[in-house]
Amino acid sequence: MKNPCFNLLDVFPLTTSEHSSLEIAYADAGIEKLRGIEEFQNEDEIVKAIIDGEGLGEAKSAIEGALKSSKTYREWQDLMPFLKDVPNIHGFRTKPKRKNNVSLVDEEINKVGGLLPKGQVLYRGGCFDNKDIRVDNGPISTTTMPCVARWHALEVNGQFAILRISENHKVKAFSFKTRGNQRLKHEYEVLLQNNLQLKYVKSFSHGGLNVFEYEVYVA
Repeated sequence: MKNPCFNLLDVFPLTTSEHSSLEIAYADAGIEKLRGIEEFQNEDEIVKAIIDGEGLGEAKSAIEGALKSSKTYREWQDLMPFLKDVPNIHGFRTKPKRKNNVSLVDEEINKVGGLLPKGQVLYRGGCFDNKDIRVDNGPISTTTMPCVARWHALEVNGQFAILRISENHKVKAFSFKTRGNQRLKHEYEVLLQNNLQLKYVKSFSHGGLNVFEYEVYVA
């Protein structure tokens, strides 16, 4: 079976919602001022806004709306088999990692996963540092939704990572569905294969959270 190739999922530039007729009416009546409409040009800008909004607010709504309306993201999901046909990937999502055979999970990703395009950006919350990282202890969970990565970073008292794919159609990934009756669809999860190299690019701190950026290669 040939692995499908994912097209580039790029939601930028991204803007917060236009003013509603009610907001305009309130402003005209002098009841309240119009809120500012923000524009985000890249991942750094949206990540900072997500951190400022504590995972909520206009920035979160803007990127969530873009993902839900994205034809490319829907295609990613439609190219993936049903979870009943990949029981190890399914188990990895629903059971503690120690109760999964990560080798079998990785086998399924390598068999059915989509090939990510060069330049694709994903996010992850966890433990990171300003150095290269070798991933060789099993597949890693990432997300297309930065507020999810923020939550996971805070959960483990860790850091936020921006991951950029550096080789075209080399890294394999399983894109979980974000619609229908699937559990945890709010996670916007993309599960990456094992045996990856994360090459450190840069880091910055914002709102008390350290953010690291890496280029991702097949090790």
